[in-house]
Amino acid sequence: MSTHARHHTQDMAFRVVCLLWILSLALQAPAQNPSKKRVAVFSFNNAAVQAGISSPYLQTDTPDFGKGVSELLISKLVQNGDVNVVERTAIDKVLAEQNLTNSDRADPETAAKLGRLLGVDAIILGTITRYDYDEKMKGYVGNRRGRRGSAPSQAKYDVSAKIQISTRLVNPETAEVVAVSDGIGETSQKNVIMDVRDTSGRVMQAVGLNNPVMNQSLDGAITQLATQLQSALGKIAARPQSIGGVVADVAGSGQLVLNIGAQQGVKVGDRFQILRPGKEVHDPATGQLLTRNDSLLGEAIVLSVNDISCVAEYHGAEPPKVRDMVKSIPQP
Repeated sequence: MSTHARHHTQDMAFRVVCLLWILSLALQAPAQNPSKKRVAVFSFNNAAVQAGISSPYLQTDTPDFGKGVSELLISKLVQNGDVNVVERTAIDKVLAEQNLTNSDRADPETAAKLGRLLGVDAIILGTITRYDYDEKMKGYVGNRRGRRGSAPSQAKYDVSAKIQISTRLVNPETAEVVAVSDGIGETSQKNVIMDVRDTSGRVMQAVGLNNPVMNQSLDGAITQLATQLQSALGKIAARPQSIGGVVADVAGSGQLVLNIGAQQGVKVGDRFQILRPGKEVHDPATGQLLTRNDSLLGEAIVLSVNDISCVAEYHGAEPPKVRDMVKSIPQP
């Protein structure tokens, strides 16, 4: 075999090896899940918590309990791997920009509006509908009188906890409640040793995510909810990949600051439509949103991006304003 033919054969063999190596990497790469839904979970309403505590001596000042429960549901949904969940900071940012309070988000119409701005497939609203916590002393640990005549510091209790959580799955396009789910968790423990010092020194907390008995009940309720929600989410069609936000600032140089960034998937070079919000038209019989007459002002091209915002160059006939809508241009 000539030197030229030998080199040609070696070159062909090298190319085949490279091709097989590339093919093996492709086969080993994890498959993308095109049906994976993007959801937003809002903080849960926890009004039922304060009424469900049997003892007046237990701490009940926990305004963030509903938020903590919603975070537990988020963790469960993410662990199951079927959804992408919007960061809490992104939700709070849109709430602030729209001058909305936490109570406003419980309304499906308002939630749908926020969902459209966040570009999600579904919104999850939740309420703690039942919260029962009870502890009954069964006796002191050790002698009734302690050293130097002082009362003992510990006693045995029978403790029970029950929690019920209801969620609504809202379609952001129509504000329709697609599914309602309920999760119930119940736990009881006997002879739990707890501190019985005066109320100012009481260490057992009935309400909160640091209570082991309530944690067991919560875990059961959250697991049930996650299973039901995953089934319901499968019935919602995934929206075309879209990113939405609002104009946060307008510079005289024709550059805009948008309230969307890398966390929402924005990249340098992305193009967005800038729209002026218009009148919403609702069905007078059902209240369902039929259409909204937004006005297209122009387009913006992203120049730089950070985690939560980006700077874009604007091109259009009419100057934009703060709070004008931003919507990604559908890709062919």
